[in-house]
Amino acid sequence: MSYRKRNNGYQLDLRFGGKRYRTQIVGSEQDAIINEQLCLKELSMGKSWDNIVSQFDKAAKQMTLTDVLSKIKYTYTDPKEFNKAVYAVGIIGPNLKVSEIEIDHIENMIISEKSRGNSNGTCNRKLAVISKLLTYAYKRNYIKSKPDIEWLKEGSGNIRWFTQDEQDLFCNYLKSGGHHNLIDMVTVACDTGLRKSELKRINITTDLKADLLICRATKNELVRSIPLTKRSKAILMRRGDRPFIYMSDEIMRSAWNFGRLKMGLENDKEFTFHMTRHTCASRLVQRGIQIQVVQAWLGHKTIKMTLRYAHLNPDQFLQARNVLDNLQ
Repeated sequence: MSYRKRNNGYQLDLRFGGKRYRTQIVGSEQDAIINEQLCLKELSMGKSWDNIVSQFDKAAKQMTLTDVLSKIKYTYTDPKEFNKAVYAVGIIGPNLKVSEIEIDHIENMIISEKSRGNSNGTCNRKLAVISKLLTYAYKRNYIKSKPDIEWLKEGSGNIRWFTQDEQDLFCNYLKSGGHHNLIDMVTVACDTGLRKSELKRINITTDLKADLLICRATKNELVRSIPLTKRSKAILMRRGDRPFIYMSDEIMRSAWNFGRLKMGLENDKEFTFHMTRHTCASRLVQRGIQIQVVQAWLGHKTIKMTLRYAHLNPDQFLQARNVLDNLQ
């Protein structure tokens, strides 16, 4: 091995024909391995070292957003999240050289997305993708500087959740249509706050330890352990090793829309499966569970996401006032 980790890349240190050759390679260890082989091949063909090294600089300058995305593809554990990244790159320009990206390109992407009726939050998700790509490129010296990205202001957003009566009615309608699998999924989702993708990946053999469900395949790559309610554990045990593996998006959508129509909520855009996650968070907050505990339960990377639910427990402010009133 003729390379070693150095700064934001790898240093090649080759010996060929009695001479020593050194250069810095930007990128991953795999890039270093490939370029090590390339250098040895080029030297054996009689090419000068200066010409060989100049190819590396040229390659970095020719790198596109798509090229950078392919290098960090492994960081996306959820295929849907990767597809969203591909979409964002497609908007700004998949063949745009990363060294040529300016703030105007980013602003034009936002203008395009806003014209399509997307919210500030949705636009910020696109900005996050581009920011991640540019950070990767900057750390590996593909670009000299990273454009300053201005994030759009987001409101607290609408939080739609089930009341207990509404959940019971919805499940009764599902039962009337024979959609028992979705009833189980909704019940476990409301009890655990798991995302749809996390529910589908549950493996009882590896993920269930007594009453704790270990959630490994998370959006934020945070492993968390969730205590199961008795009803949720009974459902999971009854359904076998991979309880929701066969619940495809198509099956879920068909069953969900059946219940939604029966409820007369076909025009309620917030009535989606994700509201089960809001339901879990809302029930915890409304019953006095500390917001930091709810954050850990849901697997939120930052407290900002969880604070959306804080207003659902106004009693905590009354308790705070009472503390002040009782000061002597």
